[in-house]
Amino acid sequence: MASTQTPDVSPRGPVGGAHGAPKPSLGRAMAVFSFRDYRYLWISSAFAFASMQMQQVARGLLAWDLTGEYAAIGWVVLSFGAPMVIFGLVGGSLADRFDKRNLVLVTQVACSILMFITAVLVATHTITIWQLVIIGVLQGTFFAFGMPARTPLMAEVVGEENVMSAIAMANAAMNMTRLIGPALAGLLIGVWGMEFAYWAQSAMYAFAAVTLLFVPAGRNARTRTSLVSEVSTVFVEIAGGLAYVARDRQLRLLIGMLLVVSILANPYVMLLAGYVQRDLNAGLSAYGYLNSIAGIGALVSSVGIATVTEYDRKPLIQWTCGVLSGVGLILLTLASRSFGLPGTAVAVVLLGFSVTAYQTLNNTMLMNTSRPEYYGRVMSMNMVAFNMMPLMTAPMGALADHIGGGQLFIIMGGTVLACMAIAAVVNRKYTFGAMPLPAWRLEDRGPSAVTVRGGVAATRLHAPVDLAAAVPSGDGEYGFPAPTGATQDLAADAAGGAG
Repeated sequence: MASTQTPDVSPRGPVGGAHGAPKPSLGRAMAVFSFRDYRYLWISSAFAFASMQMQQVARGLLAWDLTGEYAAIGWVVLSFGAPMVIFGLVGGSLADRFDKRNLVLVTQVACSILMFITAVLVATHTITIWQLVIIGVLQGTFFAFGMPARTPLMAEVVGEENVMSAIAMANAAMNMTRLIGPALAGLLIGVWGMEFAYWAQSAMYAFAAVTLLFVPAGRNARTRTSLVSEVSTVFVEIAGGLAYVARDRQLRLLIGMLLVVSILANPYVMLLAGYVQRDLNAGLSAYGYLNSIAGIGALVSSVGIATVTEYDRKPLIQWTCGVLSGVGLILLTLASRSFGLPGTAVAVVLLGFSVTAYQTLNNTMLMNTSRPEYYGRVMSMNMVAFNMMPLMTAPMGALADHIGGGQLFIIMGGTVLACMAIAAVVNRKYTFGAMPLPAWRLEDRGPSAVTVRGGVAATRLHAPVDLAAAVPSGDGEYGFPAPTGATQDLAADAAGGAG
């Protein structure tokens, strides 16, 4: 006689009302710090991020100081971003094959050396715009091979169930440095000179590399074969990663959503260096302080996102942040024209909050949707999409020289709002509904993970279900025959409760 089991309905998402949605919990997100290796990775990343934030300010100001042109800022940023676009997919494949810690370590050591060289060139007054471009190309190339390994390495040390919390806390560290890095760069440049900002960057990258040595090497690295075989396999795996993302509708959508902000919103950060000096007639340090003020919004958003790692309406939150990004770009021009630097500060706080939340959610959803064996390649595609920003900064800088930075910000903001409107219409169910469970997680977790959706409801039914009856939908989800009996009644009750 077959045994009977009473299905256990356990809501895991916001099925409506206060009782249905998981409560935000910062404490749960911070539990990842109980992992020793994660703590060292977090500290290492914090110092590397601080150096990156300082460099963002110093690089833009140095390019402007050397040329006085928006376009020059664009070329310098392009020199850094283009190699990451060109070599990013190779870096992702290497991250899935080789030791991730060592890839990150080499990147941080190389960056420390390059920042040291830049400091020497600035101190000896021999730096030129083209030397700055060459250094950008070299640094971008090292980043292309190291950055796709950083986030997957964090995921590996905390386990699959803590991935979203690990990414959220890593983003909190990055945005904490947005408060400190730009202000420190502005202070060093204003008081002691540009070279001291680069000395500090070199020291921070060196400390990040030393800290990383405390993380054991060899985690999940594959066995090496011949060089010819490795090169051939790398390109085969790149093709496999591209095909994997192309087949998964949710991954395609997330990469596309990131492209919108990377191309149309993120370039404002670098263009702001010229806008502050030409349009607002502010000093060199004002740009650094504005970046720090933007870091306040970024830090608040990172902490907020860390509390909703289990909330399944992340697509709606991301879309809302996209709308706020468009509004922030328009406000950047209107507020600065009406209120000067204080008005600009309000706009950059909004932009720091919205753009950071948007990108953090995108990263966490990408990692949650991807299979672990594709982490490196998926994150490399994410990096390539993100680094469309440097590619766009050059033409946008030329356009700003022609029509003015303020007019350009209004055009950028309006285009972002138009893209968000299109996303809401074309992907209404995804944007305003509960985030679907990836098909591979459904397979791994078995019958207890089946999701029954009623309207906008998302309820887990822990009841016997024949997975063999599941029919792939082709877009990352599975369809099941209509439930019957007690399971059907419980599903109906859950959907009714959601209403």
